[in-house]
Amino acid sequence: MNAWLRNHPWQADGLLAAALLAVSVSQIAAGQGSAAAHAAFAVVTVLLAATVLARRRYPVAAFAVAAVIGAAQIAFGVQTGGSAPVFALQPTNADVAILVLLYTLAAYRSRPVSIAGLVICLLGSAVAIARWSPAHGAHSTGALFAAAAGLGGVTLTAWVLGDSVAYRYRRVYYASLEERAARAEAERDAQTRIAAAAERARELQDRRARAVDESAARLRRIERDLHDGAQVRLAALAMTLGEIKENLEQSPADHHTLDLVGAAHQNAKDTLAELRDLARGIHPPVLDRGLAPALGILAGTSAIPVALTVAATERPSPAIEAMAYFCTAELLANVTKHSGASHVTVSVAEPGSGLVLTVTDDGHGGARLVPGGGLAGLLERVQTVDGRLEVDSPPGGPTIVTIELPRHA
Repeated sequence: MNAWLRNHPWQADGLLAAALLAVSVSQIAAGQGSAAAHAAFAVVTVLLAATVLARRRYPVAAFAVAAVIGAAQIAFGVQTGGSAPVFALQPTNADVAILVLLYTLAAYRSRPVSIAGLVICLLGSAVAIARWSPAHGAHSTGALFAAAAGLGGVTLTAWVLGDSVAYRYRRVYYASLEERAARAEAERDAQTRIAAAAERARELQDRRARAVDESAARLRRIERDLHDGAQVRLAALAMTLGEIKENLEQSPADHHTLDLVGAAHQNAKDTLAELRDLARGIHPPVLDRGLAPALGILAGTSAIPVALTVAATERPSPAIEAMAYFCTAELLANVTKHSGASHVTVSVAEPGSGLVLTVTDDGHGGARLVPGGGLAGLLERVQTVDGRLEVDSPPGGPTIVTIELPRHA
């Protein structure tokens, strides 16, 4: 029953209004008066019952209308001494609507508003009792007390019931506010943690970028030091040893000494060649001219014909250039050693803010990322700067290796 009342409020109010009219029919039919007086009495009764229909949407207005009708009934429809009451404004059973509206006011409006309605009802009850004819007769104390207790008790009961409903609503409302506040606080904490984590991630990215750039700069300095220092001195030593060897060959000398000088000369030349290879492996000087020229020279030295396309308008950071160069060199070496290809295509593009290196060969395919392999080593290298490496190499080829690098480490 309660569930039906909650789910069908307008039907419930309609039934209540109909019940008020039903219990007032006998009063409308009774009494002495003209047809017009009976019609006016019926209109007042219908108005009182109709206020119940508007009590949920307009509780204050409905209560005000019912209170005005009740005041008119007290003023003109309650018998006072010898004066004849107005039949159309005599109290009726439909006046229960005032109590229903007071309950609604207490349940759905603020407490100051509901208390004002309670005061109005109590004052109206007091005035009605004062104008009630038995109050002016002999031995009226008992009747007055009973009337006051009855009307006052019913009025207070209606208000207390409505206020208790409002109290439950307020508890639910405050509980929902506390829950929303707790959720908002949790969301703020989560956002703070996310912001802190994002800031920490940015700091780590900046540190990593500085470390990569500093490492690349150190490698370039080492390469220049080797080129300008150790290589020059070794070259001078090799030349000196060569001259000594030539002089010994032209004049009679100890063959053992000549052999020692020849061996030293050869060792110096071998060491110089190894040092040059080491310097080129640290940082190829050709990269100082840019990635496109460096890759062009690399493609020209390949044992397999290479078609090179570089579509980059802006140079990446030196560390990224070096990584793209060495990755290309490693991939070309793999193609030469393992693929059996007759042609290789190398392309460099810059979609968005990154750099995409693609190496395609027409070999027999079957390349895989295996732990400890060359491709796995390339993957580890590009991942140090949040890069990506993908291998598409079905049996029979072609093999396509795609490396995505950021423009800056």
